[in-house]
Amino acid sequence: MSTLREKNFRRLRQSIAGEKSDGHAVFQFYTYPFFQAVTGVKLDDFFHKPKITLECQIEALEKLEGIGNPLPDLGSVPEASGLGGIVQFDENGFISVHPNPDIANAEDVDDLDWLEPGDPYGDNYMRQALETLQYMVDHCPKGYKVNPHPIMGPFTVGANLRGIGDFCADTIAEPDLVKKVLDVVIETQIRFISAQEEILGSLHHILLADDLSAFLSEAAYREYILPGYERIFKNFPNTQQWLHNDSTARHVAPAIADSGMVAWQYLPSIEPHDALELTKGKLSLMGGISPLDLQKWTPDETYDNCIELLKSFNGNNKFVLAAGGSVNQVSTDNLMAMFRAADDFKIG
Repeated sequence: MSTLREKNFRRLRQSIAGEKSDGHAVFQFYTYPFFQAVTGVKLDDFFHKPKITLECQIEALEKLEGIGNPLPDLGSVPEASGLGGIVQFDENGFISVHPNPDIANAEDVDDLDWLEPGDPYGDNYMRQALETLQYMVDHCPKGYKVNPHPIMGPFTVGANLRGIGDFCADTIAEPDLVKKVLDVVIETQIRFISAQEEILGSLHHILLADDLSAFLSEAAYREYILPGYERIFKNFPNTQQWLHNDSTARHVAPAIADSGMVAWQYLPSIEPHDALELTKGKLSLMGGISPLDLQKWTPDETYDNCIELLKSFNGNNKFVLAAGGSVNQVSTDNLMAMFRAADDFKIG
């Protein structure tokens, strides 16, 4: 009999492929605050010592019957750090990236003539991600696979480099500047993904996180966001595109349906069947539960609420049970309750 891990991954593959399944998959977006909460790891070690990164992730995943895979995790930092973004750590050790002053202070596109794509093996956090990835490939325990580091949406990287408000305003006042920044970001990301592909040998999927793109109108999303996705992924034709955007993205959902993504992790304020209608059934929909609710429920409450949500899916396995965001402060008991509810709930 297959394990819960095997059954969940099979159901996820079937959902994305549009195939019928005996049950619904569960998707969890594990990020470094979750691994710290479960293991107590020092974040400075997690970010900079690949051995500790791998050990702490496996320790956490073992509490979840191995449902998940290890991956480098440096948050939203790697690509922007390769383009002069300033990396900072807060009092809790959380990592973040802040604008490059030379980009933030540019008055128009002519002030960015110097801007060129970043080197994935330069003095930046793309290199740290690649070194961690190589260590994980070399030392990953049997039974697990290593996933690539997620990439940020090009607009999200550009906004981090320029300043969020200014970059959004630039789409109206300085569109050439926006396109210049996006061109450089996209080429940097292609290089970063290519380096990961070389280490892994192949890329089954890339998770692209792009919350900030939802600040744009649907028309602007189609003008600035979709061409960037297409430019990136035409270089990786055998790689599935998964989107994490749990911002207020209802208004751009029809554009997301046309993005080439095969899966979308969406905000829980969007009802699952609304998300299905907005995206015309073109992609698997990961969500339905608020991570804030998951934090406060007991495992029994989690199980019961998941069963009710699964019933509402009406047997359509394009719906994937997930929190509409990361699960940073959710207990492993509650996460296991989600997995067990999905496994117990059979699609007739």
